[in-house]
Amino acid sequence: MNDLNERGLWNQQFRFSDVLEDFDEWLRWRDAASRAAARSLSFERFAYGAHDRQWIETTECGPVQSRVVPVFIHGGYWRSLSAEDHRCVLTGLSSLGNTCANAEYRLMPEFRLNDLVSDAGSALGRLAELYSGDTRFLLVGHSAGAHLAVSIALRAGLTDRLAGVVAISGVYDLAPVAKSFLQDEIRLTDEEIRSHSLIGASIGTPLLCVVGGDETDEFQGQSLAMSESAGAGHLIVRGAHHLSILADLNSQKSPLIDALGVWLMSASHPAEVDTISS
Repeated sequence: MNDLNERGLWNQQFRFSDVLEDFDEWLRWRDAASRAAARSLSFERFAYGAHDRQWIETTECGPVQSRVVPVFIHGGYWRSLSAEDHRCVLTGLSSLGNTCANAEYRLMPEFRLNDLVSDAGSALGRLAELYSGDTRFLLVGHSAGAHLAVSIALRAGLTDRLAGVVAISGVYDLAPVAKSFLQDEIRLTDEEIRSHSLIGASIGTPLLCVVGGDETDEFQGQSLAMSESAGAGHLIVRGAHHLSILADLNSQKSPLIDALGVWLMSASHPAEVDTISS
């Protein structure tokens, strides 16, 4: 197989604008739902660095009595999108804590992957400064954000403040990413692929890997491999794909949110739940 054909095959796993017939529809939904969340919630922003993307925002979401603060880390293949684009998920995550947080970070290729992981860790560190020591944080990452959430859970320093990590539709083996169209945009180095691939890493924090049942084979396979290698939980959202799974985080009534609440309290979870978006 020549390099062009191989890249085409990997593009079919990672380029969602080609894979998903309803790609544009779900982008519009995400943006509209995030604008709606911005209107209904009040946000306070805290800087953790000098760059204009080094900030984290918090919002008081509701009357839930909990010392757990869900912290969302957005995706975008490490090179695009913003935390503001993903405020839609906070309306569902609010059922897990009366305060939610939403983390922003710098982007590749201007900054390197180690910078992004450092940013995510610094955002969590800023939260730890704002909340007392008996407050614990639930990291919830989507796509590249799932990779960042697991990455910072592996770093020493704040693991004792983590209630757990929920890694949704994540990429944990970076070697296939470098074989796709994404390599032209983020320019992963061999060292980054080696040091930032996570399958096989020992996670000392409770971890639940979540993936949509309609994700590509690569995303489903990486989610399962990550969970098995880490001795972590694995949950499939039937009928959800890479973008529509955000709707399962948007509603407090979704089966996924229900399952996350049970897992947070008891470490148990179903093997599968239905998407709310069908």
